Amino acid sequence: MLLAAVVTSSLALQLPRQPVRTAGTAQRVASLERPAAQTKASPRLLIKSPEAPRDFIKDDGTLDVIPFSAQAKYELKPRQRVIGVAYVSALTALVTANRVPAFLRLLGLQYAAYSAFEYCFHRWCMHAKYGTLLDKIFGRWNRLHVQHHIDTNDDMTMVDDYNWKGIRFNYLTSRLSVVIGSSVSWLLVKALWLDLPFWPTPLCSWLVSMYHGVLWNKLHTDSHDLQENSARRVARQQATLTWKDGVKYVDVPTGHRYARWLLTNHVGHHAVNGAGNYNIVFPGPDHLAGTFYQLKT
Repeated sequence: MLLAAVVTSSLALQLPRQPVRTAGTAQRVASLERPAAQTKASPRLLIKSPEAPRDFIKDDGTLDVIPFSAQAKYELKPRQRVIGVAYVSALTALVTANRVPAFLRLLGLQYAAYSAFEYCFHRWCMHAKYGTLLDKIFGRWNRLHVQHHIDTNDDMTMVDDYNWKGIRFNYLTSRLSVVIGSSVSWLLVKALWLDLPFWPTPLCSWLVSMYHGVLWNKLHTDSHDLQENSARRVARQQATLTWKDGVKYVDVPTGHRYARWLLTNHVGHHAVNGAGNYNIVFPGPDHLAGTFYQLKT
């Protein structure tokens, strides 16, 4: 149910088509015509559909970020709160279902805690207004992330001499999230009188945190077209990053619809100047809070 709710949210986004078409390329046309052999039969829908071009999708199924982001437009969709309510309902049903194994219920609880942490930390700490209390407390992350936005061009490419550390989700934040996730989970179990043990909680929190770190560092790197496929980039990264800056770039499969949705979602975060789409890996709270910007089609 959890996976179904998350994947359902991805259906809100559709990849736009290239406005430029080559000469002679036929478009998808729907027309009402009568069957040739039966003149008195009721009309039927005939769809003349030549093979559709794979706009903005590479041969391996991944999103071609640069040409996509150069043309993508976004709009605020506060009515997506319906999806946010479905997200909360699905997680609640999973966590409170006594027939579901306790370990899976704790993973669902950690997903809820981590997605909330990702949203809150990104929105109010990494985008804290200068001089505020949150800015003073989380200045290390705030300065780095704001600089990352400054270093990002309109087409998601990076300026020369950008800071690689602004791309990565570092280990300090991951460890912090394990502590927060475990604490939130324990509080929810006590507050809701859930029959769940505490001892697997840190393990579940660590697994979710590592999954988040791997996927963030993969998707965020890809979203800025910084795949480590050139010797120069690899050498530059190794010269500036240490193990404390986060897990290495792991080439997990992203040639599927859901990964492309996550990438378009993050492109939208930059397109609206950090005003929305704060969830990068674990969607849900953006929809619930009314800060979800949907791709215009």
